[in-house]
Amino acid sequence: MGKKKRCLASGNMAFPNTYGVIFACVCGVILGIGFCANLLVFSLFAKKNTLRKNRLDILLLSMTLADFLTLLLIPFTLHSAVSHSWPLGDISCKVYQFLLAFSLAASTYSLCAVSMTRAMIITNPYQPPTMDLVILMFVLVWALSFFISLPLRMFATKESLNPSLAKFSFCLPTIHEHHYQVVLSQFVLYYFIPMLVIAFNYVRLALFLHKSPVMSVSSARNTRRASVMVFLAAATFSVCWLPGYVLELCVYLGLYRHGQAWEMFYFICTMLQYLHPSINPVLYVLLSKRYRHRRAAWLFSCNRNRVQPQVTSVTTDSF
Repeated sequence: MGKKKRCLASGNMAFPNTYGVIFACVCGVILGIGFCANLLVFSLFAKKNTLRKNRLDILLLSMTLADFLTLLLIPFTLHSAVSHSWPLGDISCKVYQFLLAFSLAASTYSLCAVSMTRAMIITNPYQPPTMDLVILMFVLVWALSFFISLPLRMFATKESLNPSLAKFSFCLPTIHEHHYQVVLSQFVLYYFIPMLVIAFNYVRLALFLHKSPVMSVSSARNTRRASVMVFLAAATFSVCWLPGYVLELCVYLGLYRHGQAWEMFYFICTMLQYLHPSINPVLYVLLSKRYRHRRAAWLFSCNRNRVQPQVTSVTTDSF
């Protein structure tokens, strides 16, 4: 996100009305869904106070906070896309680009921490991660995100695409000379390494299920459900972010050409990237078996007096 390429942006200016309106409408729908989903997650955490009872919820909260920060930045992107102008100054551009990179990194590394924690819980249920370890992971996620994002966005700048079109300015993540170094670094740090971590944990779970002794029907079902969630996490993350890096590679290799097909590909890549922070809360919390009754009560105001079992330890049922 926040990676408006010069050639792509200039192509978008050829049809500002159509592209801008469609882009704004689709982003508006994604933004509305994302806000509702993330606010519902915050509400579930706050009302049930699960953060003290379930270690995994601390990392899910970390991911939700990062996704919510990303959603808060989308309106600036919408304004820039529709008006073809960055509305604020150069300093604000640097802050905006840093927050975009920071929120993306925090969400991605939180996702890695969630997959690691789930694998640890399932493969060794009698010795789950301690609360101190989970809190340390939370702190490391945000500290690492900050120190990685800062140098990647230190050269972010507000720039006009053409001196004769001074009013058409964009907030770019870096200067032209460093563009593909930044893209490559972001691919490695924000996509390739996290995908390796998630894939490692998924393979670890798959091997555990293959070699594990016969479990009860309930335990086997819960373990498989958690494994499927880890797989869906990897698949969703890959589908949402890989096309954007493929597009960057096409631009770098000179394969990109102005035309309807390429513009549509760019549009789809951008929408998928904006969709990811809206999918995360649905995938990780709102579809969770543990929150099924709580979600129904929140939405439909029913079963308010129903006594729910208290979860005092971390088990595979938590997934």
